[in-house]
Amino acid sequence: MIVIAPHSDLELKLINAQKKIIRQIFDNNNQEIPYSAMPLWIQTNFESVQQAKQKIADITILAPEYDVQKGCLVCPVEIKTYDGIVNSSLDFIHLRRHCEERSDVAIHIADTTFPLPVKIFRLGECTSSKPGVFELSNTKWVKLT
Repeated sequence: MIVIAPHSDLELKLINAQKKIIRQIFDNNNQEIPYSAMPLWIQTNFESVQQAKQKIADITILAPEYDVQKGCLVCPVEIKTYDGIVNSSLDFIHLRRHCEERSDVAIHIADTTFPLPVKIFRLGECTSSKPGVFELSNTKWVKLT
């Protein structure tokens, strides 16, 4: 799978937004146990790093929203290519409930970080040698203008 790994400056902004939102969740709803999703990589459907490098024209990370299927907050990602727009997502914050099963989650996020343009990033092939261990290979740095 080909992934987009944001530059460390952008990753720091995302981590700070995670901390701020986790604090909000703790303050507003002590039934949820939030924790940061790592690594902060955007999954794509490109077949190779070279194809992704040639096709990506612009990337924007949008404000987090709750994904019922994943049970976590995800940031929708708009990847503009020279052929159109590809939608993806960035797993952002995982949520666990204390004791009972979650039926409805109401989390209101107040953060001015988003939308966040991604101008410098690494493209790479994500491999997993063990569960929970991810590695990037065949990486290429990209700077969009």
